[in-house]
This record gives sequence, C-alpha cells and structure tokens, in this order.
Amino acid sequence: MRLSWLFPGWTLISSASAYQNTTISPNCQNACQLLQVAFGPTAVQYFAQDNFTIWDAKQQEVRYACRFEPSNTTDVAAGLRILTGAWCNFAVKCGGHSRDPDFSSSVGGVTIDLKNMNGVEAANNGTRARIGGGAVTADVYAALDARNLTFAGGRVGSVGVGGFATGGGTSPLASRHGWAIDSIYEYELVLPNATVVTVDEHQHPELYWALRGAGGGNFGIITSFVIQNFPQGQLYAGSRAWNGNYTERVIDEVYNLYTSQDNNSNMSLEYYYGYVARSDNYSLAANVRYYDPVEDPQVFDRLDSIPAIARSQRNITLGNLAGPGHIPATPPPLRHLFQTTTNFPSREWLQNSLRIFREEIGEVKSVEGINPQLITYPIPSRAIRGMTVRGGNALGLNGVQGPLFVTLLSTAWASAEDDARVGEFYDRVFKKLEDSAQSLNVYHPYKYIGYGRLGQDIFSSYGEANNERLVQVQESVDPQGIFTSGGLCHGGFKLR
Repeated sequence: MRLSWLFPGWTLISSASAYQNTTISPNCQNACQLLQVAFGPTAVQYFAQDNFTIWDAKQQEVRYACRFEPSNTTDVAAGLRILTGAWCNFAVKCGGHSRDPDFSSSVGGVTIDLKNMNGVEAANNGTRARIGGGAVTADVYAALDARNLTFAGGRVGSVGVGGFATGGGTSPLASRHGWAIDSIYEYELVLPNATVVTVDEHQHPELYWALRGAGGGNFGIITSFVIQNFPQGQLYAGSRAWNGNYTERVIDEVYNLYTSQDNNSNMSLEYYYGYVARSDNYSLAANVRYYDPVEDPQVFDRLDSIPAIARSQRNITLGNLAGPGHIPATPPPLRHLFQTTTNFPSREWLQNSLRIFREEIGEVKSVEGINPQLITYPIPSRAIRGMTVRGGNALGLNGVQGPLFVTLLSTAWASAEDDARVGEFYDRVFKKLEDSAQSLNVYHPYKYIGYGRLGQDIFSSYGEANNERLVQVQESVDPQGIFTSGGLCHGGFKLR
C-alpha cells in the first residue's frame, strides 16, 4: 500500500508486510558479510534474529540487511568505507526518535547503531563534557547530575543527543542557557569519505556553522561532541491539569507568563492540549519548573489561582525529570507523526489554535489508539540572542525580536491502516493554524527540524541565504552525494 498524504509527490510504504518483505540487495548482503569479518559476529545483528526496539512503529517494521554496532570512531570510519565501497545504503541511529523509515532504521540496508558510543566524560573543572555520538538525554543528565551539573538538554530521556543537539535542541533550560546547538564547542565527525575531522569555530568554521542547525545527517556521522556544562542542583518541578471550563483562562495566563516572563531565567513552562479518546473529551495540562528548589514559586501564583483538577510538585534533578533512556519492547511501539509551525506572540492565536484542533479532531476520533496533543512553548529572547555566539548557527533567527512561539502537534496511533487519516488531519490543522497566523500578522517561517514532518521544507525556513550557504557546505564535504536524498544515506531531512 502506498500513501501520498505526506506531501504532494511524496510516497511512503506504510504496511508492515511491505517493510518486512523488502528485498535485500546483493550489495548490502556483501556489506554485512564484510562488516562481520572486520568487526566480529557480536557487532553485526541480522534482522531475523535481532532483538531490537525503536521508538516508532513505522521504523520498527523496517527490514534492514543488518544492524552494525561500532564501538568507537575508528570502527565508524572503517564501517563507512565498507558501506561506500560495497555501495550499500545505510541509516544512522543515535536514540532513534525519528518517525519515518530510513531516518534511523535503514530500509533494506545497514543500520549503523551508535548505542555503544554513549560515554559522558566531564572535565575536571566542570565546564565541559565530551559526549559520545550514541548517548541519549538520560545518559548525559545522569552523569552530570552526580556532579550538580547539567547541560541544555531536552525533555525526554530516550531522545538521542546527537540529533537533538544538531537540529536546534529546544530545552526547558532555554531561558537560562539557550538551545543545545549554541552550547556545543566541538564535533568529531566522520566525513562521507571516511576521514575523521575535528570541527569547531577555528577548524572548519563553515562546517561548524552548518552542523549547528542542519545536523550530521547531511555532512557525515557525528561520533562525539564537546558541550558546555552549567551548575545545577535540584529544581522545583510541578504539573497542573484543568477541566475544560477553565481552558480560555489558563491559556490567557500562559500567554502572560510566556511574554511578561520572557527574560526570567529561573522559570519554564509548556502546556499540552490533547484529545482523550476514552472519555471523548479534551485535557489541558502544563509542566512548570523553577530552577531553584523552592516551594510554590510566586511567578506561578496567578496560574495556580485557577482551580486545577490535579496538581503535583516536588524538588528533583533534571535527570529524574526527563525519564528513562531505555525504550521498552512492551507495550509495542505506536506510530507517530509530528509537525510544527512558529509564530510571534499572539494571545488570539493561542486561543484560535485550540479551537482549530477541536474543529478538526472529529475525523480521527475513531482511530485506534489515537493520542493527539497540541503543544506550544516559547523560544525565549535570551536563547535567540545566544544564537550569535562562536559564529552563529544556521537557523536564521539572528536579530529576531523574541520571544517566538513554537507549536508541535504530536500524535500517536496504532495501525498503518489509519496513516492516511492522520496525515489528512494534520494537513487541515496546519493550514488553518498558519492561515490564522498570517491573518493576525504573526506568522514566522521558521520550522524546528526536531518537530518536522517529512515533506516540510525545513531548510528553506532558515532563509534563502542560509539555505544556499548550507548547500554549498554540503557539496564541499560530500561531492559524491553520499548523504543526499539520492545517495546511500538518503533518509531524514536533506539539503539536496
């Protein structure tokens, strides 16, 4: 079954049988044998015997020729030489939180799984740490928590830091420390020709700029990077939930917090507006944080004056807040779809976004396992100002007067039979969201790659000049096009 709802002209094979009946080419059969000879049988796992769980069911269904588990940068470089020499397609997995085949799990090719390269080595002075290319968020938080340190990490423990921190790295710490890409001092990168280079603002500065926004999936394989650390002990973390009678009032107060507290580096907040299938109703919840272990921070007093149906709070470390790094095999993974849009602050737009969500939910209410959530939180002005350090990044937000609002629609569901319905639901919701932003004159073109949907033109959203500059960098390091849409590593968001 082929579906074309992702984007005009795009196709996605969506049935499990289609993936699992993938024909493995002689090139990739040969590549897997060569990898096994070079690295031993424990480093190469074959699909039929593999015990492998990945976050998204669409990727879990993929039949790969084999999964290669390198132990270090030398292994990655040697493995890449084998794959390009055999001309076998491949994908690179860090945490594996992508949502489409060939992003982290190769259809019919070799999945390079960096999970063994997950070390975290903090410098003695506590200001920097070297992170392995296969580390997930929970690994890094746990290692740094032990020293009362942290980094500009994410909200989910099982997300790979490599992909997160090269596409932007929106963080609950953004109001204090900016986004993850602006806290990276150095990358160790295996280029498409299997050469290993160190990339920073002094060595390969154009490539350093490009990696900060366009990710390793366009330029090679990131095997480690050096990040900035920050002092951080326990913090206040709370959650709130409200019934539908208070939705407008809560969103109004959230808007006040997002805008009036834009320069408050001690707090963060995001809300979740979701459809609950079992009750055929809507839920509104928020996570609130204050970066000192105080009780009932006053900044949330007006929000807390709105009667809540559920409330929790505690002092906790970021490592415990983000959750586990392991993805369990049971229950089996669901299918997921993300899509994102960005706009300037607008109280009216926030209210409109929830109304649009409710208007369009009817067509997917009967989808098995459906769990859609509309999430909006700010890019604080402090984070935008930080995007100029060490030569800046590729996102194209320099000079923007913040804050900006990033909105994510995240949906999980159970069956491939419903892929088209979910995709069409997204088409309608995002057309209305962006039409509303345009009509209110608050639309911003930026699309956060970590929340991108296959078919969204992510890199054009960085601006024409940045897009052209990124393509030039990609062409300079990958003249053969190994990491392009027509090359061997063709999954993911590609510059060309």
